[in-house]
Amino acid sequence: MEKKIELVGYCGLYCPKCYRMKVSEAAEKLLFELEGAEAKGAKYMQDDPLIKEKLNFLIGKKCHIFCRDRQGKSPCEIKNCCLAKNLLGCWKCEKLENCSKLNPQFLKNCQKINKLGINKFIEHYE
Repeated sequence: MEKKIELVGYCGLYCPKCYRMKVSEAAEKLLFELEGAEAKGAKYMQDDPLIKEKLNFLIGKKCHIFCRDRQGKSPCEIKNCCLAKNLLGCWKCEKLENCSKLNPQFLKNCQKINKLGINKFIEHYE
């Protein structure tokens, strides 16, 4: 298998840099800071008891297992399509440019993978 391909979703997203990961990690950091501030007397979360609940909701969105590491049928239409066609990812599909499953960001990433190759695409994010 190619270099760190498990970090690239079937859709062409580089998983560690996707918005779910970024937002989740930011929420973790913010919760940590708020808890530290509260321990010193600040009342941020006491003033709005939903803050902690909302941050924990965002933290819960983090992918702990990327799609390539998940076994079996997936709720992801894109992954299931690639598996059914025995494709490494959408960028290998002959119908890439006309696929209704791909949003513009996924299509852009797949085009970039085709242009650079998967290894150079991954290096871009490291």
